[in-house]
Amino acid sequence: MEGFSFSTYSLYIRDIINHKSIKMKKFLLLLFVISLISCQPPKEQKSSPNMEFGGWSGISDDHSKESLMAREFNEYYVTNTFQKGASMISDDADEFFFNSDKVTKQGWLDGASAHHNYFDDISNDKIQPYNLTTTRYDNGQVWTLCWFIWTGTGKYTGTEAQILVHYGFRWKDDKIVAAYHFFDPTPINNEIAAASEN
Repeated sequence: MEGFSFSTYSLYIRDIINHKSIKMKKFLLLLFVISLISCQPPKEQKSSPNMEFGGWSGISDDHSKESLMAREFNEYYVTNTFQKGASMISDDADEFFFNSDKVTKQGWLDGASAHHNYFDDISNDKIQPYNLTTTRYDNGQVWTLCWFIWTGTGKYTGTEAQILVHYGFRWKDDKIVAAYHFFDPTPINNEIAAASEN
């Protein structure tokens, strides 16, 4: 009888252990399934651009095709080969400004090239590297923005001019269709005045 009750007791213990073991297995399986579900990447939610304020949010990229072209354009300017940049500018566009002065495409090319008639050692990055990036806006426009401290040594006054410059180029079909340059023209005008006195 003693063996029988031991056997009954051991069956009872084994049933408890198996019952707990099955619950534990179910619990572990549930944890495993939850962890698999939580590891799934979130589904991308496509939202329409917010056009309430004109759609001027977007994605900026300082290595975009337009940014690289603008960097090349900057290099043409400082090396006095600005006319090479003509192929980057749309022939049909007429939205080119130096501050509030509207110019033609050729007026822009000639005006920028003329700086070399009055200044040596022209640089857009002597004081610090220039900042340049292109943004693709939600409204479909693509703009390159650049800001820097322009420097040049006057050929007639011998003084180094420093001018804070900001420009924006709007692109369409890989061409500049608008350009806005903002800067204080006083140092350039002073050098032109000194040249006319000589």
